[in-house]
This record gives sequence, structure tokens and C-alpha cells, in this order.
Amino acid sequence: MDVSVGGSGPADGIRPADGIRPADGIRPADGIRPADGNGSVNVNERRLRLGRVARWFVGLVIAGLAVWVLAGGLEWGAIAEALVEADYTWVGLATITVGTTVLTRALRWRALLEGQQAHSGNAAMGISVGSAAVAILVGQAVNTGLPFLRSGDFARAAWSSQRESVGVTQSLGSIVLEKIWDLLALGITGLALLLLIPLPPWFAQSTWGVTVVVGAGMVVLWVGLRWQARLLRLAGRVVRLLPERLSSFLLPQLRALVQALDAIRQPRASLMAGIWTVATWVLGGAINWAVMRAFGLRSIPGATLLLATLMLGSSAVPTPGRIGVFEGITVVSLAQFGVDPNLALAIGLVLHLVVMGPPLIAAALVGLANALGLFSMPRSRSDVYPASEKNWPGGPPDGR
Repeated sequence: MDVSVGGSGPADGIRPADGIRPADGIRPADGIRPADGNGSVNVNERRLRLGRVARWFVGLVIAGLAVWVLAGGLEWGAIAEALVEADYTWVGLATITVGTTVLTRALRWRALLEGQQAHSGNAAMGISVGSAAVAILVGQAVNTGLPFLRSGDFARAAWSSQRESVGVTQSLGSIVLEKIWDLLALGITGLALLLLIPLPPWFAQSTWGVTVVVGAGMVVLWVGLRWQARLLRLAGRVVRLLPERLSSFLLPQLRALVQALDAIRQPRASLMAGIWTVATWVLGGAINWAVMRAFGLRSIPGATLLLATLMLGSSAVPTPGRIGVFEGITVVSLAQFGVDPNLALAIGLVLHLVVMGPPLIAAALVGLANALGLFSMPRSRSDVYPASEKNWPGGPPDGR
């Protein structure tokens, strides 16, 4: 579906400036220098670095407090005994299952990108399952070290755009749709748990909050996509008020983002994304159940509650590596089923290692392979830029 923004000819007054790149990445335009000539870019870079350091420090403080609170009143001898007596066969099965969840997430991401492909009519745009899995591992590793502002999502989009025929904006749009699917699954899981077992008020309030947010977000998204042509025309008028170089960059990004989000209206893409979301959540619950089984616990509701609370809590309180917070959530969640805090902490420690360890090791191997030049880059720029960009106002960037 071709979306015109205030017409497709010179009347819009929107022309891509020389050197501006489209959605596959943001590169500085040729000839652009700091406006004041006094090193303002370096000042901004220093401020960004200080901001990252501050967020990292805050995260470490939160993690330290979580560990300190968690450690109070626990019997470390009982924890060590539980760790020694655990059946690590089940832990091994859980570890293997973690790799399977990476595959299901990669298949879901590819399905959403294929929805964009169907929308744009560009057969060249897409991503392989292997590349999607590698990009997910890279993003997860970055999120582990820099959990604030979803840094890993941007790293994942940038990684895939350099190796597959999909731009950064298209990737980010599909990642937004992934979050919507996961929040929808979280809301449904929480409501099901509330119907089946008695749970504390804090979980009920969190579940209803997520449900309301997801519902409102889906309504806004549907309305925006339903009247996307009018909204883009309005955006075009607003963008024309900005400097020419900035306006010529922003409008294509907006169109690419709308194209990415419109994949949710593609029946096949939505069906496949829903199927792979269910598979991912079922496997996530199975991982929790297997680790709990290693310590002698057999509770499907407990594993499911732990899956929901870990997603809720880890997103609300981001810390590097989810240190302390992960284990604390495990202790609080399993306490609803009468599990001793010492045993619950042992489960949390092992589960944390199972969930975080294999992806981080795989990401490290990917980084090594990339350093050795084993990952190929796109053969040509035409492999990266969607054919639909030829319909941008004023023509494609760089005179293509």
C-alpha cells in the first residue's frame, strides 16, 4: 500500500539532502560540522557518556540494595545444601530449552519483517532466521550490560541493518510490535493466574495495569494505522518547518516506521507472530519448571507466575545483569506457594545462570567471529534500502 504524504512531487518542498542516509542507519551528512565551530559535538558526547555512567551507577546501587535486602535473614548453609543436592539433569534440559527460545523469537521477528515485505511489495527486504537469532543475542548482551532505555534493541537493529536487507527504522518498528505481543501475552497470563489461584493485590494491580496499557496502546496503534495517510500528510507539513537537512531525513524515517508497524495488520504476519509468541512463553515457563524440578518442586502455576513476575519486575527495575532483582523476584514469587526462602534463592541463582549464561556466551562467540571477519557485510547498498523508498517525496536519497 503506497502512502502519499502531501503529494509525491516537488510541491511538498521536501528534498533529501546530499549525503543523508535512509533507515538502515544514521550517518552524518556530508559536510555537516558543529554549528558553533567550538567543539559542541565533543561536549554533547561527554554529556552522553556521563549520562550512561550515571545510569550504570544507579543500576549498580539498586542491585547492591537488592542483594543486601535479600541476604538478610537467610541461612547460607541451607542454600549451599540445596545447590549441592539439586538434580542438574533438569538444569541441563532447561539450558538447552533457552537456546530454543532464541529460535522461536528469531522466527517471530522474521514473521513480522515478512509482514513489512508484503506491505511494501519489496521482495528483497527481510532477514534470515540465523541472522535474526544472532542479532537477538547481540541485543540481549547489550541489554544485560546497559539495561536502561532498551540499548540492546538499538544495537540489535543496527547489527541486522549492516548484514541484512532491512533498515534500522524497519527493525525498530518490528521490535515495537514484538513488545506489544509480549505485553499481550503477559496480560493474558496474569489474568489466567488470577482466575486460577489466589494471588496478592500487588500482582493483581500490576496485571490490570498492563492489560489497560496494552488495550489503550492497541487502540491508538489501530487508529494511527487506519488514518496513516492523513497523519503522514500532517507530519509532512510539520516537518517542512524544520531545517531542510533534518526534514529530508525525518520524513523517510516516519514512513519507514509506519510501514513497519503496519505489519500488525497483515493477517499471516500476525498469525505467525502470535504462534511464535505462544511458543516462546510456553518454553519460558518450561525452563522455570525444569529448574524448579531440579530442586524437587513440581508446580506449573509457580513456574508460570515466576515467568510473569520476572518480566514485570525486571522491566520495572533495570539493573546490570538483573543482579539481585532476579533472585529477589524469585523468592517473593515462590513464597506465594509456601517455598522456603533459602530454597527459593537457590532456585533463583541457578535459574538466573541458566537464563543469562548461554545467551551471553553465544554473544561473546559472535563478537569473536565478527572481530575475525567471519560475518559478511551487504554486497551492495541496493541490498539494504527497500524498493519502496523510491516513492519517497522528492525521489530516493542520494540521487538513486
